[in-house]
Amino acid sequence: MRRLFDRAKDRKLAAERARALLPKIDAWHRWFYEDRDPKSEGLVAIIHPWESGRDNSIDWDDAFERVPTEGVEPYTRRDTLHADPAHRPTKAQYDRYLWLVQHFRGLGWDNARLHDASPFQIVDPGFNAILIRAATDLADLAEALGETAIAKANRARAQKGLAAMERLWSDAHGQYLCLDRVAGTLVDSASVGGILPAFAAIPKDRAAAVAATVERLAGTAFYVVPSHDPGDPRFDAKRYWRGPVWLVVNYMIADGLAAAGHGQVAQRITQSSLDLIRESGFAEYYDPLTGKPLGGGRFTWTAAMVIEFLRDAQAGGA
Repeated sequence: MRRLFDRAKDRKLAAERARALLPKIDAWHRWFYEDRDPKSEGLVAIIHPWESGRDNSIDWDDAFERVPTEGVEPYTRRDTLHADPAHRPTKAQYDRYLWLVQHFRGLGWDNARLHDASPFQIVDPGFNAILIRAATDLADLAEALGETAIAKANRARAQKGLAAMERLWSDAHGQYLCLDRVAGTLVDSASVGGILPAFAAIPKDRAAAVAATVERLAGTAFYVVPSHDPGDPRFDAKRYWRGPVWLVVNYMIADGLAAAGHGQVAQRITQSSLDLIRESGFAEYYDPLTGKPLGGGRFTWTAAMVIEFLRDAQAGGA
């Protein structure tokens, strides 16, 4: 919304439409911190892998073992009708996805109960970074439109979240890690979720370390940024979020690193993304080792990211 507002030519209409949306988005942010951060720690948990967007990430494997599969109602998968099943989550993973959905449905989708009732409670640094960035952008937009209370509330959420993110940092991996809230331990899994915090205004030393991690990954994968470290034996170049490159994630990482002063690394991500488009089209995701298109063949969110990459390249004189 902030970008639409910033790019709008009709400033009066943009201000009118944005002002009407401010309290609704503020309420959405408030909901996250009330229902997914019950101890007010500053970070929210996801209670289903689908909420992160990274459905079958290696990050979830250990916590997912706590999710049963008994009693799952029959279902028909539609994702494997348009994509190679070898590139998608396994049936065992899908059984657990559906168990969680049915469990939550059995609780009447009562958000006051769902967090504590879920055997899967993961504090995902990538998810939190996007939420923190959203709160920051909402605060900036609210200030510009004179909505000081909304600005203050979201600025506080962002600042508290950034401070709390330090608990997720791993010097050994040079990035952030997920926290399994049920087990109370960090998840030893170096995924792109721990690189995504570049999208938020993380401290300069953390941004520099994340940039270095991306450069290291560029030495092991022909295309960046892989969704998991190729050096991990669990890495799978073709299976959904266990290795492939996603342009929507690339754009957020490049955007954050450029803002943090790491323009060269951001440009490398941008160039790698555009190379994938030229060579493999607008696929859903890509093999980071070969560039082969994977998943759906024509994805609008991939195309949307290309528009942004090209716009930024043009603005930078490239």
